[in-house]
Amino acid sequence: MLNSCSIENKLAMEFVHSRDSIALYLIRPEIVFKTNLKEWQIQDFDKMTAQQQDSALLANTLFLKEIDDTLILNRFFSSFSNELSRFGFLPFEQDNLADFLSSENRSYQVALVQTELEEDVYPYRAEEVFYDSVLFYEDFLLNTVNINVWFDIARLNEPTASNNLLYSSHYVMDQIEGRFVNNLFTREVKYKYNLFPMKTENVYALMLILGKTYAGYVFDYLMNEYVHRNFTPGKKPKVYLHFDPETGKVYPAGDERFVFLKE
Repeated sequence: MLNSCSIENKLAMEFVHSRDSIALYLIRPEIVFKTNLKEWQIQDFDKMTAQQQDSALLANTLFLKEIDDTLILNRFFSSFSNELSRFGFLPFEQDNLADFLSSENRSYQVALVQTELEEDVYPYRAEEVFYDSVLFYEDFLLNTVNINVWFDIARLNEPTASNNLLYSSHYVMDQIEGRFVNNLFTREVKYKYNLFPMKTENVYALMLILGKTYAGYVFDYLMNEYVHRNFTPGKKPKVYLHFDPETGKVYPAGDERFVFLKE
C-alpha cells in the first residue's frame, strides 16, 4: 500500500507528464497601483485634501513616479508567458483569444487581478559588541520597493471546479556591505561601509525575474490542484509540492509558493 506522500508524488508526476495538453488564457490588469508608505516625510500631510495627498504621495517618491505601467506589465508578461511555455503549457493572451477559444485542450484562466508597488524605507541596524560588553551600532534607512500581486486561477468549462485568490510579495532594496573597525590604539570603533543604492531599473529587473518565478508558482498550483482533485476520496493531501524542472523531481514547496486568500 502506498503511503500518503507516495500517492501525492505519484499524482504530481502524472500531472507533470500531461502538462503539454493545458492551455492558459492570461489576463493582465489595466493599471499598476502605486503606494507611497512614507507619508511621514511630507510636511502638513494631514492638512491636505485626499486628492492633494494622493498627488503629494506620488510626487514624493523616488522610484514609483518613474515607473511606466505598460512597460513594467509588458516586461512581466513577456517573461511570464515565455516561462509558462518552457514548462510545457500553451499560453494565450487577448490578441490570440480566438485561438484559445478554439483550443480543445484543458483550459484555465490565469488572471493577474492586481499588482501593487509599495515604496518605503527599511530600518537597518549594524551592531557588534567590543570590549566584552560595549555595544556599537549604526542605523540606516534603506530604500525599498515591495511588489505585491494577486492572482485568480480558474478551470474553464468545469462548473464544479473551485478557484482561489492567490497572493505573493517580493521586494528590492538598497544594499549595504560593511564592518566595524576597532582602532587598538585609540579604542575608537567606526563602521566602514559601502552603500549600493537601488535604482528604478532594479524594479523592472525584479518584474522580469518574478515573471519566471510566478510561472513556476502557477505550475505548482495547477499540479497541486490535480493532486487534490484525484486524491483518495475522503482524504486530503498533507503537503503542497513544488516541481523542479531542472531535476524533473517534486518536493515540498515550503514558503516558495502562492499564499491562499479567502475571497
